[in-house]
Amino acid sequence: MKSILFIFGSTGGNTEMVVEFVADLLRQKKYEVQIKRAEMSGSKDMLKADVVVLGSPTYGHGLLEDHMAKFARAMKDIDLKGKPCAVIGLGDPKYEAQYHIEAAPDLEKAIQGSNGKLILPSLRISGAPVMHLKGLIPHWTKQLISKLV
Repeated sequence: MKSILFIFGSTGGNTEMVVEFVADLLRQKKYEVQIKRAEMSGSKDMLKADVVVLGSPTYGHGLLEDHMAKFARAMKDIDLKGKPCAVIGLGDPKYEAQYHIEAAPDLEKAIQGSNGKLILPSLRISGAPVMHLKGLIPHWTKQLISKLV
């Protein structure tokens, strides 16, 4: 079974909740899952897992959470050599549309800039994620699982 590493940034707890929920769904399917906060991680941690999932909310006008922003900048120093990766991005609709869920494309660019391979479209959540726990999030997780075989 493939090992999956989640690295995320979260201040308010919504991104952490989504990461934990997806991780639990993967554990139910017997995947080996590890979760690390961005501030407790180094970019080289990404090299130790078979699959990496990065997660971050979008703050202000299109900014990654502070610890994830620092982590993403450090990714330029590693070569993921085609490692399968995925992204979870959250956003608040109170910001302008062009900045709404900017964390997702920012993390996608960081992965691609380190030669990682995005294996499916990012999970993008607008507003409070609780209402997506029975629909969007499990659906995306099933898509992720289908890419892991």
